[in-house]
Amino acid sequence: MKVRFRTGILASLLFLSGCAGRQTASQPLLSSVILLVEGVEGDRGPFDFARAGVAAFERSEGVRVSLLSLGENPLTWERMIHETAREHAYQLLIIGMDGPARLGLEQARIFPNKRFVLLGLNDSTAILPNTLIISFNEWEAGWLAGHIAGHLIRRHENRGKSGQRIGALIGPEPSAALEGYRCGAQAAGVPPEDLLVEKVSSTSDPVAGFEAALRLYQEGAEILLGLAGESSAGLFEAAAATRRYAIGFGVDWGDRYRTMQSPVAEALLGSVTPAIDEVVRRVLRQSRRGMLPTGVHQMMNLSNGGLAWRAGSIFFQIAPTWLQHQIRSPFLSPAPCE
Repeated sequence: MKVRFRTGILASLLFLSGCAGRQTASQPLLSSVILLVEGVEGDRGPFDFARAGVAAFERSEGVRVSLLSLGENPLTWERMIHETAREHAYQLLIIGMDGPARLGLEQARIFPNKRFVLLGLNDSTAILPNTLIISFNEWEAGWLAGHIAGHLIRRHENRGKSGQRIGALIGPEPSAALEGYRCGAQAAGVPPEDLLVEKVSSTSDPVAGFEAALRLYQEGAEILLGLAGESSAGLFEAAAATRRYAIGFGVDWGDRYRTMQSPVAEALLGSVTPAIDEVVRRVLRQSRRGMLPTGVHQMMNLSNGGLAWRAGSIFFQIAPTWLQHQIRSPFLSPAPCE
């Protein structure tokens, strides 16, 4: 079984390395480097973001890089990561996001002579000499969503539509993104009482998400942020059904729905996501030039390009020009609220 599994991994790597950037076979392969990223092709999440970063690197450097989809089943991640780490050829493994990165940390202990870049790992106390830990500031990501939602609601108020509210659908675990969302909305002029929150008990129940979102929209929320994992899919369906707006988080939900040719895409203002594509491109360039640091923890935020606002067409229709320009500025400065 082990031999069969390892053969399957190598076959997948050969296929995916060719597909990642759609490069020609004549380009050399960086055989010492491999990416293992959570998700599948077309999910508009970590794997697709990583694939875009690999493609950008391949175009600029004229090489190919192996990229392996870890899929969506956590039960398979450990074995896939371990078997790949055992391959003698791979000296640099780039692994993400949080769940796979934690498993990669254990492999970094087992293989101290190899280098590991762990994406989305928030435990800065777990740094090993052969690891580069890169995390993404969820608080700032939430702040950006609140900043956008708050200013769009204020736009409605300035047109004589009073009583507008915003809200968030959250999962069972505490969320730094929710606290950032509160502060971003407050900075945009939304009083605390005009931010509504509903919690669902599961991050994999779109029906519960739909019902909770309907309650928020009925209470007067005009824009909702989805912080409940896959349960947020129900929120986006509710936004379309009630002709309201929604903001995604972590995944480019708008592009996912556009790919499905779903009218739900028209309800999505956009999504705040980690800029995995840009981070992967940077890491690969640093590695090729011998400049990749290890034994350190890097926090990616708005100022260093670690977070991305992936806007939908509806955002460009309703957002004032100044806001569209402002949220692309590296000088946007999230600050804690009182």
